[in-house]
Amino acid sequence: MSNQARREDQPGLWGVSSPSSMRGGGLQGRRPATAPAANPTRPAPVLPSQRPSKPMDYSELWTIDDVANYLGVPKQTIYSWRHTGYGPKGFRVGKHLRWRSAVVIAWTLGLEKDE
Repeated sequence: MSNQARREDQPGLWGVSSPSSMRGGGLQGRRPATAPAANPTRPAPVLPSQRPSKPMDYSELWTIDDVANYLGVPKQTIYSWRHTGYGPKGFRVGKHLRWRSAVVIAWTLGLEKDE
C-alpha cells in the first residue's frame, strides 16, 4: 500500500476527513471546527492580583504578599529583613512563611513610637 493511500484512509486534523481535501493550502489559516468547551465544574484559577480586597481580621495569618502590600515594600525587602533579623517576626507553616497580622501592625506602631 502506498503512503498516499494510507494517508487518505486516516482522519485528518480538526474534523477534515483526509489530507487529500487539504491540498493546495495545507494547515495554514485553518482553525478547529469548534473551540474546546471550558470545564464548567472547575472554576478558573484566581491570581493573587485578582483577589478581591477585604478588610483584614487581626487574628488571621498573612502571607508574604499580604505583609508586603500592607507595608508598601517589595517582597524581596521582606525576605532581606528576615535574613538580617529586622522587621516583623514571622514563622514557617511547613515550607510557607506566615505572619500574624497583629504582630505586623504592632511592629509598625513600634516604628512610629521610636520616631
